[in-house]
Amino acid sequence: PVPETIEVVVEQESVIVEDEPAFVFVEEQATFQGGDVGTFREWVQKNLVYPPVAVENGIFGRVTVQFAVNSRGEVTDVKILRGVDPSLDKETIRVIMSSPKWGAAKQGGRAVKQQFVIPVIFMLQ
Repeated sequence: PVPETIEVVVEQESVIVEDEPAFVFVEEQATFQGGDVGTFREWVQKNLVYPPVAVENGIFGRVTVQFAVNSRGEVTDVKILRGVDPSLDKETIRVIMSSPKWGAAKQGGRAVKQQFVIPVIFMLQ
């Protein structure tokens, strides 16, 4: 069976909207709720809903996801770099896309788009 391709649709939408260049290294990092990307990782882990189908099938692992925070502090360009299972990949995208606004990164005193790559870990208890 062909896995669901929701992430492709999300990626295409955000690529069309976003044409500003993304920085990986910036003078001032984007901020999330007064913290950094580590604070965001904690927020993601708290807001993940383990897909029941993955629990039933004993599926777990690390999903590596790339995303950007644009100059307006919005999360865009969400893309799975290394997936585990369509159910976990889809949930990772859902949570990242539901992120509250960030404080934009700054380069030369102006707001710029910053790119991030983070692991999202699904563990069965």
